[in-house]
Amino acid sequence: MADTLPGVYKINVQQGNLVTQEMVDQLRPGMDKRQVKFILGTPLLSDPFHKNRWDYFYDSKQAGKQVKTERITVFFDADKLISLKGHFKPSNEFKPMTINTEVIDVPERVERQRTVFEKILHAIGIEQEDKL
Repeated sequence: MADTLPGVYKINVQQGNLVTQEMVDQLRPGMDKRQVKFILGTPLLSDPFHKNRWDYFYDSKQAGKQVKTERITVFFDADKLISLKGHFKPSNEFKPMTINTEVIDVPERVERQRTVFEKILHAIGIEQEDKL
């Protein structure tokens, strides 16, 4: 009878901030909080009693089993990044963030002919706002 019971399905659970080594490699001493937040995202824990410390946690479980747990803490002095500790170590090599940039040719705007109604309005001094 035990063989006929269906198995229990356990979902994959990811919690916290996913921080990668590539993200940590972009951090530099002296960056302000805004720049750090742009790279790492909003911290999971920002303690009001320790405003110069941000904590990032990441926890991943697959089928109920712990797969990955990571933590990084960044420290600021006068709103400037001074150090970090945790599961990641900063690289000595600067790796700037790569942004996918694609060049798109935008055609020049062609002036359309005014309608008879628009010409009449223009003649009496009433101008309509241009619509895109």
